[in-house]
Amino acid sequence: MAHNKIVFVNIGWMKDYAGVSVNDQAVGGHGYLKQGNIGHEVWNFMPLKGKVYGYVPRSARINLKNLGGSRIDEFVYPATVVWIARNPSNKKTFIVGWYNNATVYKENEHIKLKRKGGFEVGYQIVAQADDATLLPVDRRLYPIPTAKSKGNLGQSPVWYGVDQGFRDAVEDYIDSGGNFPAEKKANSKSKYANRQTDPELRRKIELAAVRHATAYYESAEGGSQVVDSVEKDGVGWDLNVTAPTGAILKVEVKGLSGKDVVVELTPNEYKKMKHSDHRYQYVIYILTEALTPNARSHVFRHNAEASKGGKLVWAASDGRQLEIEPVIAARLSASFA
Repeated sequence: MAHNKIVFVNIGWMKDYAGVSVNDQAVGGHGYLKQGNIGHEVWNFMPLKGKVYGYVPRSARINLKNLGGSRIDEFVYPATVVWIARNPSNKKTFIVGWYNNATVYKENEHIKLKRKGGFEVGYQIVAQADDATLLPVDRRLYPIPTAKSKGNLGQSPVWYGVDQGFRDAVEDYIDSGGNFPAEKKANSKSKYANRQTDPELRRKIELAAVRHATAYYESAEGGSQVVDSVEKDGVGWDLNVTAPTGAILKVEVKGLSGKDVVVELTPNEYKKMKHSDHRYQYVIYILTEALTPNARSHVFRHNAEASKGGKLVWAASDGRQLEIEPVIAARLSASFA
């Protein structure tokens, strides 16, 4: 087993952490983010001369003694820094990425860098860019315990793990590149692998979209999840997507022949999409130009952070939000917020 020189740092949620962007802003429960400020973690995975620099929020300080250091040490190397963040879709905290072989300094502003936009940022952590891994949004499936219990993640952005078994399991996960143990994955093939296409164009488009969504969620990028069709069950969505952790997404799939992201939901689908029992798991997966080589997916997830009262928000990772126009059920179209 590895050295367990491991520290978890709780930061705002972003897609790329590649700098300030109108379409990719850090969000989360941190006070400075709630006030509309730009979190300095936005550059945490943006290489600079072959290195990445990790910002620890709220000027918290990592205790080197918890990483095997001594009172007189100025830094600890190598250490594993695990970046965690709260998913705005369901307000649950997950691993979003990590630095292997990182150097963690005693002082929280040991390194100061000027970033684009006139920001001066102080860093306590540095690693080689090749040792940094940022998980795509749909692969962020490893949950962090946040319930109010001894040892769980608390208010401080710096945490050292709930116990030894948890730290060992996280290191196994990191060593595997962000994959779960094989025994946690169901041995199932896609239900769509050998299905015959329907001669009607509408059915062909729908089938292409479902196949596309299935292939994505079963892929490594989509989290190597297990996909089950519930299309014929009338539940209000098309696919149950089960993560290795047991978490389930309820995915409604829509296929389009053209480029415009405009789809309609049935009354049952719209009811389930809005319902408090389903909205946090309800995903709209739209495939445009479904029958062409240019087929492109547009995935919209519920954003609990942005939703206010009865105005519910479904957003894509590029910042677009669904405009929901109730008709008999609802018509959905995409635009930037």
